[in-house]
Amino acid sequence: MTIKVHPFGDYAHRQPLAYDPIRRACAPAITVTDTFDAADIILLAHTKDLDRHAEALALRLAAHQRLVLLSEEPLWDCVWAKDPLTPAQVVETEAGPLPYVFLNHVTSDIYEFERIPYFLLTDYAYPTRYGCWFAENARLSQEDWTARFAAVKWDMAFVAEYRDEPRFDAAFPEAGFYGLGRWRTRLALACTGERLLRMGAGWNVLPRRQTLPDWHLEKYLDLRGRCAVLSAVENTYHRSYITEKLFDSLAIGAVPLYVAGADHRVHDLLPQGAFVNLHGLTPEVAAERIAGFTADPQTLSAYCEAQARMAALFNTPTLLCAEYERLAQALTRNLAALI
Repeated sequence: MTIKVHPFGDYAHRQPLAYDPIRRACAPAITVTDTFDAADIILLAHTKDLDRHAEALALRLAAHQRLVLLSEEPLWDCVWAKDPLTPAQVVETEAGPLPYVFLNHVTSDIYEFERIPYFLLTDYAYPTRYGCWFAENARLSQEDWTARFAAVKWDMAFVAEYRDEPRFDAAFPEAGFYGLGRWRTRLALACTGERLLRMGAGWNVLPRRQTLPDWHLEKYLDLRGRCAVLSAVENTYHRSYITEKLFDSLAIGAVPLYVAGADHRVHDLLPQGAFVNLHGLTPEVAAERIAGFTADPQTLSAYCEAQARMAALFNTPTLLCAEYERLAQALTRNLAALI
């Protein structure tokens, strides 16, 4: 049986089946149709689209069709969703109740990666670039990295959007799920020094990354070898939510700043000591820890091991293929259970 899905709403381009590599991996078990009435499942990607179109969807959905909010972005779920922890939900509209299923990092196993986190599967450019970049980095010795860190322009760099509104502190502690957007902004503000870089929307007037031809490559070229420590703190905390930030920090040759509890999946990727873990700290205490950081021999050893691990990970095609297969099976299983 082939599951036919129809992406719907303003955020339809931000869900797993919007990306060509993932669509290819899921075919023929799941196909995307441009026709609403031909779909078994109508896919939303953001709770904003649910709020905006609920009444129209209640009137339009056929009896055999299911509505699914398939969210790839924990920030949206944490900040905007009323209840991101319950899979089966109902929205009351003037046209009657609208049932839907919420599939996200908390309510499903879709994003529980084996070796390569979900976000890196959305574009073939990520694993391809990382394979090249980490192969180069893995050839460097501890002495090489010592010289690289001594020659940087910035001691610390923060590349993320400025967010200081209280809503970005939203938290669901029972699920180990909470916002970090405001915390990491306050961390950047708490850090001081002449050799400090802060950049991103709200910090400066540079174009937003979405408007750049290739923001990911530009980030690498702008920062490679130019900062000793780079924040890789995510916008939201969940044990399996790891984006490109962590890998970018290592790729450019910086020690990542990260927030990871004992069960966070980052520990499956990197050896202890290869990143500065700020978990459980206030922004002010975290800033003090960063200010006192030095790449001692133990850190350099762990850092070299991390580079070697990443080079092996992204230069073993079978691991990438297996991750696409795992994701395709998870998506198929979760959607098939609804029809």
